[in-house]
Amino acid sequence: MKRIGLIGGLSPESTVHYYQILCREYNRRTGGLNFPEITLESLNLQELVTRFEKNDWDGVATILLTALQRLEKAGAGFASILANTPHNAYDRIRDKSPLPILTIMDATAAALKKDQRTKVALLGTKPTMEFGFFQKTFAEAGIETLIPENSQRTELDRIVWEELSHGITEETSRKAMKTMITDLQKQGVEAVILGCTELSLLIGESDSPLPLYDTTRIHAEAILKFALQENETRNESFSPVCYMEEFSNE
Repeated sequence: MKRIGLIGGLSPESTVHYYQILCREYNRRTGGLNFPEITLESLNLQELVTRFEKNDWDGVATILLTALQRLEKAGAGFASILANTPHNAYDRIRDKSPLPILTIMDATAAALKKDQRTKVALLGTKPTMEFGFFQKTFAEAGIETLIPENSQRTELDRIVWEELSHGITEETSRKAMKTMITDLQKQGVEAVILGCTELSLLIGESDSPLPLYDTTRIHAEAILKFALQENETRNESFSPVCYMEEFSNE
């Protein structure tokens, strides 16, 4: 298998969750004391959040490219960014990255296509909900995306940064998120995208009247599946995007 390169720390809470999924799923498949080979670049989240707040996506791209270069030098075969919001800089790094990148948007879109979803709700930080990088990928897959109203987006953003990123879960926040989902259900959405890697810490299937798509688990499972593809089946043009297209048709 290819050595997995991860850009994490965005937040530590979700990075731990990714790592557990990758290790447990690999061990479930292979048994014994087998675990995947992983190289992790753990970044300082505050440095990125400061740039998020200023809409400095060139600055975010610079940080991510530096991390990708270090992963390549450490022997990673491909990379993934373990958070949703930094993917707003993806178009700035895609062609400059020294490694192929398996994105959270492509992995999620593939899961939605597989389940034939056509209208979904997106929950996450304000940049994730408002800047359109998920919507662009979903639209290319024929999927319509709705987001909460402005005041709810502001509250959800606060919940992510002030609570979940510190491992704090409040019942009042869970109730607020349930209300957002109910309001979006009235607009005809078929499922809810947990477009923040910490949201699964707050809400689960039993809390929602609609199916939930946890981008953390979807992305982690796609990363492992991609890493396990036999090298003999690849050629120089093989890419994570091509792989996700094949995966959605399985």
